[in-house]
Amino acid sequence: YSFWYLRWSVYWKSIVLASLHNGYQEHDKLLKLLRRFYYLYWISGKTLTKVKQLSFNLIKWVKENQSITYIEQEINTKIESDKILQDATNNLKSEDIYNTAWCKPLYLLIEYELTDNSKLSFIELSKDLHLEHILPKKYKNFKEWNHISDEVAYEWINSAGNLTLLSGTKNIEASNNPFSEKINVYKGKGRYDNKNNSITAFEMTKYIVDDYSSKKYDEEWTINAMEDRYDWFCNNVEKIININIKERKEKNGEICKAP
Repeated sequence: YSFWYLRWSVYWKSIVLASLHNGYQEHDKLLKLLRRFYYLYWISGKTLTKVKQLSFNLIKWVKENQSITYIEQEINTKIESDKILQDATNNLKSEDIYNTAWCKPLYLLIEYELTDNSKLSFIELSKDLHLEHILPKKYKNFKEWNHISDEVAYEWINSAGNLTLLSGTKNIEASNNPFSEKINVYKGKGRYDNKNNSITAFEMTKYIVDDYSSKKYDEEWTINAMEDRYDWFCNNVEKIININIKERKEKNGEICKAP
């Protein structure tokens, strides 16, 4: 499913079809390498020019039945030559990933990893799929958000530490409200605890509900909660696209949180 959000579809489809047509024995491993390659270049902000030639080469190598080890080495050499890991890491830890084209697809990749295979189904990029700001954009409208300073809000509001997936209906109801009311919406109880709808279908948002219920956040969404959420985001992205965000930051004396 994660491939269907990618740009440059003519290229990755041609490689996948060449692999299937030629009965490439390491097809599943190839898919993981392709997913990593195209997502890293997308996240790092590169254009088709940067992936075009290697894409042609990949079709050729698959047809020649080159070993998966050889293909992986060539991909890694290209990634290193273009300094893709550095650029992708910088963009992932940016104060604003919300307004990037790859943000929602990347969150969907995490959601797929969290979902039991028996419940797995394709999630379309539709107008009903929203990225929810847990700390809302209009936080100043409610005294319940007075513990958040303008400086903290500027730093975190569009970062990976403050975003989750939500259906359009729930997102509209949650809107710019206090955290406790948002939690009720996530649970399906409505802002005023007067509904009996189903809890959000998104596993990543259920985690927020569970943490709130266990009083992990002292019933508030604080900077500590956003740091914890960002750490959770880092861990999941690292597993999916094999990029060590935390190590790169710790080498600079930083921890895994927004800049």
